[in-house]
Amino acid sequence: DAREAFDLLIEAGMPRETGFLGEFANRLFAKVLPQPPAADLASLFGIIFPDRGDASLVQDISAENWAGVLAVLDHGEGAAAWRTGLAHAAGGAIRSLAVQACAGTLPSAIRRRMQASPEQRLAAWYLPEAARVFADAIESDPPGDRETAAAALQAAIGETLLEVERAYSHLDEQGVSVAIVYQLERVRAQAQRMGELADLLATPEAAPRILPYFVAGLIRDAHDQRSASALLRQNFELASRKIVERNAETGEHYITRNRAEYRDMLARAGGGGAVMAITTYLKFGVSALHLPLFLEGILASLNYAATFVAIQFAHLTVATKQPAMTAPALAARMTNLSDPARMSAFLDEVGALVRSQSAGIIGNVFVVFPVTYALGMLLVHAAGFAPVDGAKAAKTIDSVSLLGPSALFAAMTGVLLWFSSVLAGWVDNWFAFRRLGPAIAGHRRFVYLFGPSRMQRVAGFLSREIAGLTANISLGFMLGSVPVIFLFFGLPVEVRHVTLSSGQLAAAVVALGWGVVLTAPFWLAVAGIAVIGALNVGVSFALALNVAIGARES
Repeated sequence: DAREAFDLLIEAGMPRETGFLGEFANRLFAKVLPQPPAADLASLFGIIFPDRGDASLVQDISAENWAGVLAVLDHGEGAAAWRTGLAHAAGGAIRSLAVQACAGTLPSAIRRRMQASPEQRLAAWYLPEAARVFADAIESDPPGDRETAAAALQAAIGETLLEVERAYSHLDEQGVSVAIVYQLERVRAQAQRMGELADLLATPEAAPRILPYFVAGLIRDAHDQRSASALLRQNFELASRKIVERNAETGEHYITRNRAEYRDMLARAGGGGAVMAITTYLKFGVSALHLPLFLEGILASLNYAATFVAIQFAHLTVATKQPAMTAPALAARMTNLSDPARMSAFLDEVGALVRSQSAGIIGNVFVVFPVTYALGMLLVHAAGFAPVDGAKAAKTIDSVSLLGPSALFAAMTGVLLWFSSVLAGWVDNWFAFRRLGPAIAGHRRFVYLFGPSRMQRVAGFLSREIAGLTANISLGFMLGSVPVIFLFFGLPVEVRHVTLSSGQLAAAVVALGWGVVLTAPFWLAVAGIAVIGALNVGVSFALALNVAIGARES
C-alpha cells in the first residue's frame, strides 16, 4: 500500500540513526541477531533482491519492457487508485526527506562548515518549502505545473549538494571528524534520493527510461545500508586521506635529492645511531633488574620513547621511521604515469627515496655498532666487568640469528612502525580539527600564569611537533609493551628493530671478545640483522604505500 511504499522510499539505503556509532551498532546487530519475518515492503525488497549484483540485472532491462510492466499495472479498475497512491507516497517521501535534510544542516558544527559566510542562509533550509510546492503540484487534481516546481526543487537540491562539498573542503583544510562526515553523507544521501524521486515524478512519460536506474540505485543503496564495512569505508575514507596527506608532508623532509641533503641525512642518521647505543645498554639494564613483567614493560617503553623523542628534538633520525612517512609522499606522485615526463620524475623520486633510506640505515647501523662497543669497553675499564654477561651475550646472538624467528618478529615490528605513523597522522588531524593550537594560545588561565608570548610559543611548538611526539611515544610504548602483552597470553613474541639489534650484537661482542666474529653464529646474526632491516623497512613501506594509494583513489 501507499504507506509501505513511503517507508521504502525514505528508508531503503538511507542512514537511519542520527549518529555514526548508533548506525554502526545497528548494522553489526543486524549481522549477528536473527531478523523478524518480512512484514513490509522495505523488508521484502531485500528478499526480492538478495544480492547487490541484482542492480545490474534490473538496470539492463530495456525501457520497452518497463513500459510493458507499467501498462500491465495500469490495466484494470484499480489502476488509477494504485497510481495515485504511489504518487502520494513518493510526494510524501520527498517532503519527509526534505525536512530531514534541512534538520541535518542546523547543528552549528555542520552549518558553519557548509556556509560561505556566517550570514548565509543555506539552500537546505529552503528544501521543505520547495518539496511542499512540488508535492502539491503532483498530488493536485488536475496536476499543477510539475516542471516549474521540479526545477525549483532540483535547484535547491543542487545548491545543497554544493554546500556539502564546501563542507568537505573545509574538513580537508581544517581537519576531519568522522561524526561530521557521517552527518554530511546523510544529508547528501537524502538530497540525492529527493532528486531521483523528483525526476521520476516530474516527467511520468519518461518513467520507463528512468525507472531501471532508480530501482538499481535503490538496490545498491539498500545493500550498502546493511553493510557495516561499507559504513566504515564511506566515513573513514576522508580521515584516511587526511592522515596520508599529513604523513606525506612529513615524508618530504626525509627524501634527499642532492649530495648536500644526502650527507645531512647520513650525519643525522649517524647521530640517531649514537643515541640508540645508550638505549641498548639501558634495555639490558632493565632486563637485569628481573622486575615483574608489567614494570619491565613500562620501563622498556619509557626507555624507547625517551630515546625517540630525544632523537626528534636533536633533529636526528631513525631509519626505520622513514618508510611509513616517505611512502605517502611517493604515492602522491603516482598519477598520470602514462606521461613520459611524469614517469621520469617518478623514477627520479624512487631513486631519491632509495638513496635516502640507504643513508638512514647506513648511518644508524654503522654508527650504533662501534659506539655501543666503545661504550661497553669504557664500562669494562670503569667497572671491571662487562655490562652483559657471557650467557646473555650468547643468547642475544642467537636471538637475531638468521636461523631463528627474527624474520617473523621483524615483520611484526614493521607493522608497529607503520601503525605509529597512522597514529601520528590521526592525532595531528585531531589537533587541527579541534583547533587546539589557538585554544592553548588563548587559554585565559594559562595566559594569566605564563604570559601570552610564552603560550603562543607553546601552541606553535605543539602544532609543529605533535605528530612527531605521537609517533615516537606510541612507537616506544609498542616496542616495549607488545612483547609483554603477548607473553601474558603465553606467546613468546618479541620485537626486532634493526638499529637496536645491531647495538645488542655489539654489546655481545664486548662480553665475548673479538674471537666471536670468527664463529658461524656471529655471521648468522649479521645476516639476521640484514633481514631484520629489510623487513622493518619493507613491511612498513608496503603498508603505508598501500593505504596511501587507496586513500588517493577514493
